Order: sequence, then structure tokens, then C-alpha cells
Amino acid sequence: MVRRSDIGDKTSIQADVIVLGCTLPGIVAAHKLKSKFGDTMDIMVLDLQGSDSKPLSKCNVAFTNLRDSEYDNEDICCDYTARQVLDNVARYYLIQYAKEFKLPLPDSIVYPELDKEDSELAIYYSPSERRSIAQSRSRHVNASPVILPTLCEDEEAPLQKLFQYPDGNTVEFLNNVHDFEYLGFLEKFELNQYQSFLDKCMTDLFQTSKVNVEEERNILLYYDRTTMEQNICETLLFSTTREIMRIIVRLVCGAPANSVSLLFYLHQCYRTSSARNHLGGLNIRFREKLLGQCRKRFCAKFNQSIADITLQSMSIKGIRTYSEQVVLETIKGETTYVCNLLAMALRPDQLHDIQVEDRLLSKENARITKDMKPGYAKKFIIQYRENFWSRQGYSGDIFSMRGPIIWAMQRPKLSTTGSLEKYSGLIGYLMVSDDEQDSKEAVIEQLVNMFGPEAAFPASYRETPIADVYVPRCGDYVALRKMTTEGSPKFLEWGALDIFADGDVASALEAGHSAYLHLLGCLRPQAQTYDDIIVSDWPIFISENPLQKWISQINIITGIKITAVTTALLIGVALLRYLRRKII
Repeated sequence: MVRRSDIGDKTSIQADVIVLGCTLPGIVAAHKLKSKFGDTMDIMVLDLQGSDSKPLSKCNVAFTNLRDSEYDNEDICCDYTARQVLDNVARYYLIQYAKEFKLPLPDSIVYPELDKEDSELAIYYSPSERRSIAQSRSRHVNASPVILPTLCEDEEAPLQKLFQYPDGNTVEFLNNVHDFEYLGFLEKFELNQYQSFLDKCMTDLFQTSKVNVEEERNILLYYDRTTMEQNICETLLFSTTREIMRIIVRLVCGAPANSVSLLFYLHQCYRTSSARNHLGGLNIRFREKLLGQCRKRFCAKFNQSIADITLQSMSIKGIRTYSEQVVLETIKGETTYVCNLLAMALRPDQLHDIQVEDRLLSKENARITKDMKPGYAKKFIIQYRENFWSRQGYSGDIFSMRGPIIWAMQRPKLSTTGSLEKYSGLIGYLMVSDDEQDSKEAVIEQLVNMFGPEAAFPASYRETPIADVYVPRCGDYVALRKMTTEGSPKFLEWGALDIFADGDVASALEAGHSAYLHLLGCLRPQAQTYDDIIVSDWPIFISENPLQKWISQINIITGIKITAVTTALLIGVALLRYLRRKII
């Protein structure tokens, strides 16, 4: 039980562990500690008054395309191989905690690779009708008609996705990752080689066992101090491929390429298993960030779990140590919180107004958190009275290099009562611009060009900003990771620092679980179990053939350099031979 003592007009509250902040990583750590120790450990969560946390949805929206019973009877993760688990880092914790709270997740997040077999096209039209509809789709698309394979009478025509070129032309494709057919041969080769190179770098950094620690440290520092803009310009020759990568970086990180380090971008790619998974249909982060219900539901469940140990508090003025304990002082000084171990679960910008003792937060780490910039994205949702895109044979997946829509999908069916929704909708990301103007007219115009005049009359339209992950300054990511992942803290645990905002729910869940393990190892290491540790212990693989990495580094610019050097050597050898013959 938390201990409370009153001396005059001063109040002192003591606990074994205090979690400062009700952000998602913080309440995950508190929930795990409470579940582990119950009343045998004094745990307290401080919810700071005046924090601009978003209110939860008034209705607990239920996803109708995934049943609760599937979480009761099936261990979703137990059948994965080591490689499959690693390739699903972004969804692993989502599934684990969804199972614990029996929260249904939409198939579009958990199993995006599955075909939309329950689409309205399959429900309302026979296979023969779908074939004729699919063959007539091209009248609304600014591209040559697609020749479809002959289908059996009982076979369903697959739903097509749309990719829009920078010049406005639109093509259909079925693959989950578009292969950029509009690019020339050299441009396509350059982009493919660059993405292969990023994948190899990502594998070497995060998925393999290193032998030369000093070499690894130097590579990390180089990647951390190199901006994506610098790497793109040094590696890619063509302006078209450079612009594609700039759009992808902005979409993934919520920030322009000139403010994102190569290391930070590679780590975001690692979360979704590949650098190629960002203009296709399988990106888990894009999907759960768009829907937004994952964070609301998890927060609601975790808050219910820790409601009896959560305490409303005035803003904190300072954090210091005293006699091997951590002391938190409020602004007015009427209340003091004392604990043996503090878990910092605030956002970086909330730390600016708190004076933290140098022993707990060095000046360098304070600068790192202060220099972090919040990422920013803009999402939209447009609703129609009729799902005309499925009737035309489209899945609703849109990928555009032109904008304003750059990534979109059909909004999953949601219901509070189990009944069908009145409207169908598309939900996705918009290109971020500096003018902050509403993009409704431009969005409708873009959809009309893709689907025809039926898209001109939406029932509703809304666009809202998304608080994306905090982006560290170039050169700071290595130190930030060390700060937030270093275990066995003496006074203060930084693993629950909320650098994820609304941008990466899975990473926030993982950070909370890792912070719990650090706290557990410090407070009662003998209480750690194999199940606690193995969840965060990702498989390690042997490095692949070095020749493959070398081949992936070959691109147009390196080819030109190699050609120039080879030509210079040949000219030099020929000149030496000529001079030798002349002298003789």
C-alpha cells in the first residue's frame, strides 16, 4: 500500500516504484508490475494534470471482421518460425496484448496479406458479373486496358490496386509492393539496388551477431550522422528516384529527409521488416496509425487495470535524489513524491519544464531530448453512400506519387452493435504542405480521375493531423537508444519515455514491456521468468554472403565512378607503354 504522511501543510507520498506519466509505455510497465507483484509492491502511477493527452473515444468501437473467440482458443504467435517472428516485429506486441485483453484487431492490421474475400464485390456479385465488371474498369483509368487471364466460372476476379504516376496517369496492379513500371530501365535498376542496399544494411545492423564491436560502433555513428537527404543525393543519380525516396521517408518518419538520419530510417524499416514495404499494401504501421483505434483500446484496457494505483498530480517542478531515493516536487511544493525507482513515461517536450538533477539526466541527454522534433502526418477519411470502387473491381488501395493522396485503403468495417455501417469509406495519408489548407477539393478531383464521376459526391470528408514519432537530431539516435534501452537503472528508468506519440503503437507496447523488464531486474531480479525475457529476446541470424551486400552497393553513380577509374587506369597504362616504346 502506498504510504502517505502529512506534516503541517506538506504531504509526502512514498512508493517502491513511481511511473511518471500516463502515456502508453508507462501504463504498460505499470500494468506488468501490478500483474506480477499485486499488493506485495507499492506501485504508483502519476497522471499529471494539464497534460494534453487526448480523450478516449466515447464508444468502444468493435471490429466486426475478427472474432474475440479467435484470441481465446488460438496462440497466434506460437506457430511462427524465428524468421517469421522477426519479420513481424511491428505486429508482434499488438497481437500479444490483444490476446491478453481479448481485443479483436482488424484483419487489415493483423493479416494484411490476405485477399479481401469478404468484400462487397464478392458479396453482391456473382463471379461472372465480377469478371465483366473487372474487364470494364479501364474506362476510368488513364492507362492502357489490362488483359485479364481467363477465369473459371467459380473463380473470383481479384481486386486491383491503383498506382498514380507523377504525371497523373494511373495503372492497376495486384502485387503488395509496386515495382514502379513507369520508370526507365536505369531508374528502376537504381531504385531497386538502393532499396536492396538499405535492406542489407538493416539486416547487418539489427538482425545479425557482430564480432568486431569497434567496427560496428563506427558504422552506427556514420549512419547516425548521415541524413537521408545526404545519402539519397550521394547514392541516387536520377531526380525521379530521389523524389520517390523523399516521399517514402516522409511517409515513414513523419519528417523530411533532410532532418532524418540514415540510422533512424533503417530502424523504422526494421520495424516493418523491409525498406520496400512502404508504398505497398502490407505496411502494418501505416494501417494501425490510420485507424487509431488500437491505441485508444489498449489505453482504455491498461487504464482500467491500473485505475486503483493511478493518482492525479499537479505538474512536477523538479526531480532529485536524497539518501538513495528519488524525490519529485510539485510546482507549488505542497506535495512530495518519494520512491526507490522512478520510471520516466513522459513525452520529450514535457521534460522541458522539469528540472532534473544531473545525476539522473546528464546535460548531453537533456540536450538530446530537447532537440527531438515531433513528427507530423496528415490523414483523411472520405465516406460515400455506396462502395462504387469494389463494384468497379478495385480494393480501395491507392498509392500515388502525385498527391494529395499518397497512401490509402478501404476503411475496415466498424460497428458498435454488430450492424452494418451506413457509409463506405477510404482512409489514408495526404502529402504534407506548409500552407495547412484543406485538401478536400483536390482529394475529390484525384478520386474522380481514378474512379469516375461517382467519386464526385462524398457523404462526408475530414482530414486531421497525426502526432507521429519524435525524430532525434542527426547524430543523437545512438545515444538516445543507449539511454532508453540500458537496463538495471539505479534511480531512474528511461525505457518508458514516450517518443512514439500516435506514430507507432507496437513500439510503444514494446518500450513499456522492456521498461518493465529493466525495473524487474533492478528491484527483484529473482522474480524474472523465462517467459518475461524471451518475449523481448529477438532471434539473431548469421550475416549473409558478403558478396550479396557488395552487389547491392552497385548503382548508377558507383558504376560511373568505377567506369571512370577503369578508363583512367587504361589510359594511364597505354600512356606508359607509349612513353616506354618512345624512350627505347
